[in-house]
Amino acid sequence: MYSSTDVKRTMAINSLLTLTQDCVQRQNALGRYLQFDYCKLVIASFNAPTPIESSVYQPLLCVVLQGEKQVSAGEHQVCCSQAKMIVVSHHIPVISQITQATDQKPYVAVILPLDREKLMRYSDPTHSTRPLDDGAAIGCHPVPNEVTQALGRLIELESEPTLAPMIAPLIEEEIHARLLHSEIGHRLARLVWHGDKSAQIAKIIKLINDDLSKTLSIAELAKESGMSRSALHQHFKAITGMSPLTYSKELRLLKAQTLVRESSRPIATIGFEVGYDNHAQFSREYARKFDKSPRQDRAAATQS
Repeated sequence: MYSSTDVKRTMAINSLLTLTQDCVQRQNALGRYLQFDYCKLVIASFNAPTPIESSVYQPLLCVVLQGEKQVSAGEHQVCCSQAKMIVVSHHIPVISQITQATDQKPYVAVILPLDREKLMRYSDPTHSTRPLDDGAAIGCHPVPNEVTQALGRLIELESEPTLAPMIAPLIEEEIHARLLHSEIGHRLARLVWHGDKSAQIAKIIKLINDDLSKTLSIAELAKESGMSRSALHQHFKAITGMSPLTYSKELRLLKAQTLVRESSRPIATIGFEVGYDNHAQFSREYARKFDKSPRQDRAAATQS
């Protein structure tokens, strides 16, 4: 038996799916990411499973309308299917793959970056004191109907080019507010209130990201966080799924891959820019991560 809540959720998701697929068809956007000039929303629509991809996720909301996607961040793994949303609270390196998508039923999802300032504006500091069963930076949850409906209104603004730039920011604000007052609100609130371990880890994540060429020791990171080294390691891994040093290495290699594929700079220079003094070590770790040496990866990217 389906509850009335389940029925309403299915109806809301199907309505948004129809709206989204109509938009994809108008823009001939199947097989790519569709962006809008009046808002930060992105539509993903693919008619076949994708290869496994390494990337960096910013804080975001990803509502899966059809198909299935798997995402791993270190030891944390989620599998998200229709009517579920992936919520990412911290800046994390991930491995992802669209696993269910066909011509008849393409994978369709809508993605909205989450803004820390908006979360702070609408969050209740008492939320951050609630206990968590899982402090992971990534999770899969049912989508609140109100969020689904707001996303639909955001897409519908495409037909109102004059009003869209004025109304879209208000709807994005509404989505942030509704997420904070949903069953996952306390998770997001923990990101913005500085007394919480989650916010302290966010500070360390920003510190690492600000200069990937700089090697920061666990002792230095612990001092910045105000935690002991063991506490930092424990809380960092609970949130990101990996240790601070592994996190830093993952980000360096992902940045290096972008530079290898998109620039003509010497490979050794790129390695140095992301914190590798030893060229052989850089090439070895790059190949272990991406199954190609930097030179092989650049050659493949040039040919594609």
